Amino acid sequence: MIQVNEILKLALFHNFNILCGEQYLNNTVNATVILEYESSRIHYEGYGYGYFVLVSYFFASTNPELVNGSLKNLIQKHISAIALKIHPTEKLPADIIQLAVNNHVPILTFYDEFMEDLIININESMKTRAQYIINEEKLNLIINGTLDQDAIRKKAIEINSNFKANAITACMISKEEATNLKIHTYFDNLMYRQFNTADSYPYSFIKFGLNLILVCTFDDDELKNLSVYSHIKKLIMDSGFIPGAFFMGICDTPLNLNQLNESLMKAQTASIICKFNKADSLIYNNIGIYKYVIPLINNKIFKNDIIKKINILKEYDKIHESYLLKTLISHTYNNGDYKETSNKCFQHINTIRYRIKKAEHLLSLEESTADEEIILLIRCYLLLQALKEEKSEG
Repeated sequence: MIQVNEILKLALFHNFNILCGEQYLNNTVNATVILEYESSRIHYEGYGYGYFVLVSYFFASTNPELVNGSLKNLIQKHISAIALKIHPTEKLPADIIQLAVNNHVPILTFYDEFMEDLIININESMKTRAQYIINEEKLNLIINGTLDQDAIRKKAIEINSNFKANAITACMISKEEATNLKIHTYFDNLMYRQFNTADSYPYSFIKFGLNLILVCTFDDDELKNLSVYSHIKKLIMDSGFIPGAFFMGICDTPLNLNQLNESLMKAQTASIICKFNKADSLIYNNIGIYKYVIPLINNKIFKNDIIKKINILKEYDKIHESYLLKTLISHTYNNGDYKETSNKCFQHINTIRYRIKKAEHLLSLEESTADEEIILLIRCYLLLQALKEEKSEG
């Protein structure tokens, strides 16, 4: 299943024009056919919503009544879209265009492309989409399931039978607003590139929510002189992606394929911290304190405690029209530097000290460890916010 607007993003449809019905390009397509003009099928029994019909208008010069009548019949059946092969100088009758608009049927026009190639392009896209939905389910089992290591390796081989013994992974979060349409477009472009070659690859791009997962595999000998980041960046570019368009987290430590779940979770964590820090890319081994923060905020009891403490600060700020939480966030971003926080908040340093002491008192923090606890609390809170945004996008 695919939408008309997604079809227009496929490789062979870039030169298509929208004649009418642009507001209906979200119509769903589950069947693609070429119009036949035989009189026995003039009523096109069985055609209806979900059909994307390719039509040649070249016969209109010899038999306009048959061609235009067929178009009207199709439109009145509320098919999802018509792709009309028509000479750029020729015009479609105004009554057909109006009928299409009234029946919510977009009409697209093209001239140079072969209809059979267009059908193959659409069908391959739908087949590929079905496959990466299956692969996404398998990946979810690997990451979130209870598979043992042997089952993890077998499930990985089901995703790509060309996977080798060792895996390095990357998780890519789009810097632009991520949508299913955008993710589908990535995979449609990737499918088209790979469809034109007969090669097999020891790596796979896999959809996971609204993120892209890259699993690269290698033999032991290949790892000896491997520059992981350079290899991944080249692979992404060669596959038609722009590295700078993503927040990319990488688990650059080669792990056996039966430990793919561990590698993927590390890459995911690195990508979240990468987005949190607004960096282009980040390796798991370089995420610092967040290696320990992530497990904390995934603990339900600890997460509830964070939310409770933050709500105390928010309530105080609301009642007293103060800026305790905002000050603590700035203080954390400045790594506990009072002078720098004072400059960023345009407040005297004593005001900053007072606000932080007030927050420590409200939260009943132990004086000897209050400084560290405040910064850890705010880091956890900010990361929780980032994770909340990530889940809402997915």
